[in-house]
Amino acid sequence: MRKPRRNARGYDLYGNIAVIDAEPRRAPGLARRLMRENKNVETVLRKGGAVRGRYRTRKFVYVAGRRNYLATYRENGCIFRFDIRKTFFSTRLAFERKRVSDSARNGENVVVMFAGVGPYAIEIARQNKRGRVVAIELNAAACRYARENAKLNKTANVVVEHGDVDAFVGKYSGFADRIAMPLPGDSFRFLPAALGMAAKGCTIHYYAFCKIGESGDEVAKLRLFFSKRRRKFRLLGTRIARPYSAKDAELAIDFRID
Repeated sequence: MRKPRRNARGYDLYGNIAVIDAEPRRAPGLARRLMRENKNVETVLRKGGAVRGRYRTRKFVYVAGRRNYLATYRENGCIFRFDIRKTFFSTRLAFERKRVSDSARNGENVVVMFAGVGPYAIEIARQNKRGRVVAIELNAAACRYARENAKLNKTANVVVEHGDVDAFVGKYSGFADRIAMPLPGDSFRFLPAALGMAAKGCTIHYYAFCKIGESGDEVAKLRLFFSKRRRKFRLLGTRIARPYSAKDAELAIDFRID
């Protein structure tokens, strides 16, 4: 399992928007320096709190540049536009999204749960032009941007569904050859829905928060879940997707079910 890498820069770049995590008195000076060093940055914002709520959004405080909250962000050959106040997006998962999209085989049917503005779904769809990719998202604002981003990236094979994941189990019963579940705080609760959508031999990319160095506990939890349902569970690998705090990390677990 790979160890997490911390963000050495002290800020996150969303294309034309930079977000810093700094005390209010230090923020203006940091913002000026950042804009001098990054000519593409038009706006600097400061984190105004933690990620909260069912839509995983956070508050931002304007610091410098244009007063703008609409990001235009490029990643892995794709472009994404979204209001960072109304949607969840982590730039620190860029490698993880590429890893998952590279693993998808052309012609697979894929379900991305908790799809946000579409980064997993669209990056997978670009690699998987013969397959269908279904992106399910509860946040209406994120759904709107996901549809816009699908058009922007010319991924006509992406279908964006607005609503709770459980509501689409019947519609996509046995559909998915591959499922991504990027909701580390609550993915376990949606495993029954994943089972309902999974085709035989489905590969699942599952995410959970864990204490650094204790990934085995999450794997054991999954093994028990599938054992109770008499389903075969084959572990394909684990890795730290990103650090979350000094002691916690977001863990990616890849497995196959039969």
